[in-house]
Amino acid sequence: MENKRWFAVVVLVTICVTYYAENMLKAAASALSPVLIKELDINKGTMGLLITAFFIIYGIMQIPAGLLTDKFGPRKTILGFTALTLVGIFLFWVSFRFEMLVIAQIIMGIGCSVFYINFVAIISQWFPIERRATAIGILSAASGLGNFTAYMGFPIADSMFGGWRNLYLLVALILLINYGMNFVILKNDPNGNHVEKKSNGNLIKNLCEVLRDRRIYPFIVGYLLLSFGWVLNSWMTLFLMETKGLTYIEGGLITSLGSIAGIPGCIAMGVISDRLKKRRLPLIVFSCLYTLFLATFIFSSGGLPVFFYATLSFSINFCASMWVLFFSMVPEVLPISKASIGLGLVNGFGTIGYSLITPFYGGLVDSTGGYFYSNMIIITISIIMTATMILFTKETYGGVNKTN
Repeated sequence: MENKRWFAVVVLVTICVTYYAENMLKAAASALSPVLIKELDINKGTMGLLITAFFIIYGIMQIPAGLLTDKFGPRKTILGFTALTLVGIFLFWVSFRFEMLVIAQIIMGIGCSVFYINFVAIISQWFPIERRATAIGILSAASGLGNFTAYMGFPIADSMFGGWRNLYLLVALILLINYGMNFVILKNDPNGNHVEKKSNGNLIKNLCEVLRDRRIYPFIVGYLLLSFGWVLNSWMTLFLMETKGLTYIEGGLITSLGSIAGIPGCIAMGVISDRLKKRRLPLIVFSCLYTLFLATFIFSSGGLPVFFYATLSFSINFCASMWVLFFSMVPEVLPISKASIGLGLVNGFGTIGYSLITPFYGGLVDSTGGYFYSNMIIITISIIMTATMILFTKETYGGVNKTN
């Protein structure tokens, strides 16, 4: 038993490395937006499309990703799609045209799309209920580190080391080494069982049953609305440069500090939830705080110290780390045979929502000549999200609502 517990930690470490690399790739185009707008001679709306190219296909792939997990198991799915991700990284590194960068984003979006829900599926098998949210929180914290590396690393690489492209090679190297780690270490469960392949008919039946299950709807809607707020992170550096008078390095620092807030934030959400033995209460409390900090950040005046904006950015993203609770709650509501499909639906709708609003936000800034209307939409959505958490989510700790 003790050996299995320590091996579970080793499994968690290797999938955290993969998730770190994924989130660095996710954030890369956003972090590079001031540079790529100049290099490619494009406007903000077009830049939004480049960012979206990764996320829209990532979101669309969530349901197929859940089906692949059910059919082939997490290990085989992760290894196969890691190889595809490496192809996309190389293409982005060698491309200098907008169209080729979009293709590279799409390939990386497909490659990365299967990782998170498979990681959650593995954690659900390796960790008991009293430590599961904490483990998911630690995994999710790797996203903050990946985002921080992108938002801080690319401005530094471009400003001080003559270009940003070699940083992509570093990600490829990390992912290549991690491929070997996953090949040796990953097992679908502590017993090392092979996944029983399911027929396509059973997979479609499970998908239809999950779609008919109303218990998952609050998680889909809540995560979708929360994902709309993440668009501000994509545009935060430019927003700070154009409305607060900050430099690219200062804006990148503030954005990256917000991103790194996800590290303590995701861990804290899991630990708090496990200690309280509640999911709903921390979800509601941090949703309210998120909306408050977001509005304060947007409406703050220019010319304030960098520390002020950085503190608010950190606070916003710390509270936004409540998203990890959705991925603890869904497997507690759905039986294990349908949990990966449910996770795919939640992640898919949220990612597609983010993908659609990112170019819309940038296009609205272009058409109105400012950020006011775009940011008012984000604040309104965050208020609706908080109301959804309060009115429609129910407690799920321990799988109290689960039925087979």
